Amino acid sequence: MTKPHVTIYSDGGAKPNPNGPGGWAALLISDSGIREISGRAESTTNNRMELTAAIEALDALNEASEVEFHTDSQYVKNGISEWLAGWVRKGWKTAGGEPVKNQDLWERLHRATQRHAIRWNWVKGHATSVYNNRVDELATAAREGVKASPAPAREQKPATADASVYVYAHMAAGGKRGGWCAVVVRGGEQTVYGGSENPTSSNQLVLIGCAQTLEKLNDIQSCVVQSDSEYLINGMSKWLAGWMKKGWKTASGDPVKNQELWKRLHEAAQAYAIEWQYLEKFEDGYAKQAAQIARENATT
Repeated sequence: MTKPHVTIYSDGGAKPNPNGPGGWAALLISDSGIREISGRAESTTNNRMELTAAIEALDALNEASEVEFHTDSQYVKNGISEWLAGWVRKGWKTAGGEPVKNQDLWERLHRATQRHAIRWNWVKGHATSVYNNRVDELATAAREGVKASPAPAREQKPATADASVYVYAHMAAGGKRGGWCAVVVRGGEQTVYGGSENPTSSNQLVLIGCAQTLEKLNDIQSCVVQSDSEYLINGMSKWLAGWMKKGWKTASGDPVKNQELWKRLHEAAQAYAIEWQYLEKFEDGYAKQAAQIARENATT
């Protein structure tokens, strides 16, 4: 039986840290809509609130699910994907033989993960994701003991994106040839696009790869595009509207670099509702696969 797909964003923090009041929050995004949960603690730490947010989010799922989990806490992300197995094996001791900090919460999180198939993603805090910014807002309101403002209309709309798109570009040594790859994931099934180009920069390469991918997709209405290129993500989510308003000029009045590629990408993106999301590292799951294939394409 196919497991339902859920996308989760979580956040948490304390102020002052440590030993100040704390708040945690999570968004659970599924076909039925977006559910917001949050809570507060009197004396805690940033890390304990981040862990609590992840635990409460997973415990809130009524059935075993396929989960795309997004956190801006490297402590949670690295702990669950790199350190946890070793801690359990060593009887909740670190590599140095010390007791694991926050063991009670790590044990709860370990149990909470057992019934789900989870892909963990780290996202840069306060960046381009409206969902990451929303959980930050909810966690802050919980910590301060006030009611959060209503969610923006775009966040109240139900449904997860039809697809996740992981775009990676790699310039070969010498900078004369590059390879790109986009892994498109729909309902657990993936399609791989890629190629090699002779651009003059990695910025051109990632624009080419993203545009070609969006031009080939014709069976979706919405997607999340994830990349480690701040140039791509910031350009599409922050700068593009201003450039177009100014006649493809920057804030300083200079012509926008790579203008023709930006125009091509903008046109390709018009067919979809897109959330542009920056990932600092392409090291997990589909992201890692995209990076590996892009490097191979750069040398073949």
